[in-house]
Amino acid sequence: MTGSEQAARPRSASGARRRKTGARRLVAAALAALALAAPGAPRATEPLPLRLSAKDGRVLATLDVGHAFGAADDRELGNGLTNVVAIWVAVLPAGGGTPALVYGRIVEILFDVWEERYLVTVKDPRAPQGLRLVVRDARALHAFLSEERDLDLGPASLLPEGEFLVEARVEVNPISKEQLLRTREFIANPAAGTRPGGGSRSVLGAMASFLLREPAAGSNVHVFRSRALRRGEVVSR
Repeated sequence: MTGSEQAARPRSASGARRRKTGARRLVAAALAALALAAPGAPRATEPLPLRLSAKDGRVLATLDVGHAFGAADDRELGNGLTNVVAIWVAVLPAGGGTPALVYGRIVEILFDVWEERYLVTVKDPRAPQGLRLVVRDARALHAFLSEERDLDLGPASLLPEGEFLVEARVEVNPISKEQLLRTREFIANPAAGTRPGGGSRSVLGAMASFLLREPAAGSNVHVFRSRALRRGEVVSR
């Protein structure tokens, strides 16, 4: 091996370490933006009733976000056009800081005016291509959207050691096309939200960028927050 080759090795290793460290910092910044820098206008949060459990080493959450859907939303979701409900859930330390777990879901809803029923497609990390359902009427749709069942938040080992909160953000028909794009990218690559170094620089950087923006006029956003919880309250199944 020549002297120049020997000299190149430590520089290459050092560069790899810098890139790895930079990726970790980028993930932390993106996740912090997600849970802590959601749009400024809806930061007055509502209580979040929820149940947490653990199965096969994963944290499952069932949430009640029914207050996000009023009579006007019920009418809008039945207008015969494709409507979208975007849901983000984050687990973060009660004292603040970087979220430990993040989950994203998109629900696409189309009211079939001929059959008078709702065609629903649910996309999340477990089914990024979409799970298709048929919902019989507006009451059943409201019940389906209100109780989000068994959302897979990620590895139980990543739960904070101390007290933590669960925060949910629900947006009906997000105005930002970029937000929908980044949400879909996150759903396709959920490891970016639960593992340091996961995901690409472009996806995570853009995620942090759009979440720091103020909501556009007319945005329909609701933010819910749980009481302080501890690991011992997550029941094994």
